[in-house]
Amino acid sequence: MRQYVIKQGNHYCSISIFERIAAIGWKVTRYQVRFVLESTCWWAPPRNNDDNDLNKLTGISYGINDHSNSVRLTWQPDFTSNGKIKIYGYVYDEKTADPKFTYQYITSVQTGQSCDGLIEVQGNKYKITVNGVSVLMDNLHPDSSLCFRLYPYFGGNNTAPQDMAIDIEYL
Repeated sequence: MRQYVIKQGNHYCSISIFERIAAIGWKVTRYQVRFVLESTCWWAPPRNNDDNDLNKLTGISYGINDHSNSVRLTWQPDFTSNGKIKIYGYVYDEKTADPKFTYQYITSVQTGQSCDGLIEVQGNKYKITVNGVSVLMDNLHPDSSLCFRLYPYFGGNNTAPQDMAIDIEYL
C-alpha cells in the first residue's frame, strides 16, 4: 500500500508527476482499491458546518475535468462515534441539475481497518461497493475513453485540521 498524507492546512496530498502519468487510463470500467483511513483521519467536534463536507478518497475522472464527469469514494468522520468514518459514493455529472454532483451513503468503517472498494460502470449506473455493501448511482454523462485516477483530497471548503494519512493499494 502507498501512503498519502494530506498536511494540516492543505487540501491536496503530495504526489509526483510520475504517479500522475501512471494514473492515465483508457476505457476503465472497473476500478478496485484496498484502503485504510488511519486514525489521523478522525477528529471531533466539527469546527464548523463545512466539516460536514465530503473528503475525496479516490476515484476516476472520465475526461480531463473531474468536476464534470467522475465517480469517487468519499469520506467524513462520524462525529458521534470515536474512530468511525462514514463512506459515501460521489458522482459529478454535468447532465444533472445544479449542484452537478450527487452522493449516497454506503457504510461506516473503523479507522485503521483495511477496506475493499470497487467502482463498476454498468451502463447508465455506477455500482460502488465498499466491504461488500453496494449502492447504485446514476451515470447520465457518456464516459470518455480517456480517464484519470483521482487521489485523496480534503474538503469542500475547509482544509485538513491535522496531518491525515490514507493508505491505498490500486488493484
